[in-house]
Amino acid sequence: MAMKLDILLKKAALLIAGRSGNGNPEIRDLACDSRQVKKGDLFVAIPGTKVAGDEFITEALARGAVAVVSQREPEGFMIPWVQVANARFALGALATALWGVDTGTLCLVGITGTNGKTTTAHLFKKLLAKRFGESAVWMFGTIEYQIGQDIHPATHTTPETHSIARLIGAATAKPKAVAMEVSSHSLALDRVGGMLFDLAVLTNLTQDHLDFHTSMENYYQAKKRLFTDYVKKDGWCVINIDDPWGRRLCNELAGKQVMTFGKAPDAAVRIGRSSCSWDGTVVEVEAQGKRMTFSSALRGDFNVYNMAGVVAGALALSVDTASIADAFTAITTVPGRMDRVPLDAGYAVIVDYAHTPDALVNILQTSRPLTKGKLICVFGCGGDRDRTKRPLMGASVAANCDETIVTSDNPRSERPMAIIEEILEGMPLDFPHWVISDRRQAIKKALELAGQGDCVVIAGKGHETYQEINGVRYPFNDREIVAETWAEIGRTRDE
Repeated sequence: MAMKLDILLKKAALLIAGRSGNGNPEIRDLACDSRQVKKGDLFVAIPGTKVAGDEFITEALARGAVAVVSQREPEGFMIPWVQVANARFALGALATALWGVDTGTLCLVGITGTNGKTTTAHLFKKLLAKRFGESAVWMFGTIEYQIGQDIHPATHTTPETHSIARLIGAATAKPKAVAMEVSSHSLALDRVGGMLFDLAVLTNLTQDHLDFHTSMENYYQAKKRLFTDYVKKDGWCVINIDDPWGRRLCNELAGKQVMTFGKAPDAAVRIGRSSCSWDGTVVEVEAQGKRMTFSSALRGDFNVYNMAGVVAGALALSVDTASIADAFTAITTVPGRMDRVPLDAGYAVIVDYAHTPDALVNILQTSRPLTKGKLICVFGCGGDRDRTKRPLMGASVAANCDETIVTSDNPRSERPMAIIEEILEGMPLDFPHWVISDRRQAIKKALELAGQGDCVVIAGKGHETYQEINGVRYPFNDREIVAETWAEIGRTRDE
């Protein structure tokens, strides 16, 4: 794919603040990392949180860049230099133009929120497949990227627009629809610039990522941008109005098409009776004058809301009830989400990604009525992330289970015991708990404590296959550790 610079700028419809330099070179590709620049590339200098891309313009030119886009005023280079107000947004717009990606012809569904994004994205992927075909629907999310028939481990929850545009442009079989998680970071940093969604979904909003956003208001404002800046003119906003932030968002979206869901009497898709068991979830909803009942093998009360959100989105897209029901039955589990490990034991073991106070409450309160005996939780908190939620997570666990083992999550550059000490600040001194910083040993302790009818919830890492310590990712999979430990404990008990 190649295009003359002037044509590319026109197709991208960028508002240019200034321009200098001579010529109209042919642009072969885009790059925002000077180390990846190739001959014929247009280098887009992105202002970083630590290092500005402008500092690498000279290196990019040395590697063969033939033009530059930057927020900084041009400095007299002979090659074309274009100044824009927002370089990251420009990168996305340039990418969709260069790779010929017309978001107007794609059905794009974006899901944002603190919890539930991954499960909801998987459900929408199955829903859209009913209309467009399985291989014609791509998905990008926390766990993996599903690109046609190929599955790749995710590098970020939300890829940059230029990465998605390049994949679509290079694909032999183009997607007809894309379902994707849209993180608050990607919205705050304009990583989805150039994309417009047919459907934007808010699952909920609870405390997380305050190390980046600094306040819940900033966190909310970042999420809000999906609905104000990135929805097509005829697109829909699907919002959980049982969540107070969702209710506020709904009230602030004047002129937008909104489809609400929740238990509130004024919800367009109103949740009625529901039931959850180890076998799955059943939910009844009322919408458009009809009462509908849907079943899924997905476990957990929180999936009642995930399912209702998908119903709301489906109705906005005019999807029939039968297709909605088929989408729900097409998924038996989402990796690391209320994921029961198959063991020949008298107790249940659940692996879940819950890593916020609200998510921990949800997983434990869902597990409680399904548990005849004790409810035991293994959890920790990630290092180099929002420290204020650590005691809140300790309090959430103490209030909703019988015993806990506090351990390491991904400590990153922090000392594991320093993180654990902050967790314990929110936990009553007399609450039954053990401190075991080695996560493998913590899991082993939980399985040794578990007896007939008990349930062990191992929270925080879910689908992850590594543990990050001091910048190194070591292989670590909670499900595998459980299976290995049970095999060891089972033999010991049999003896």
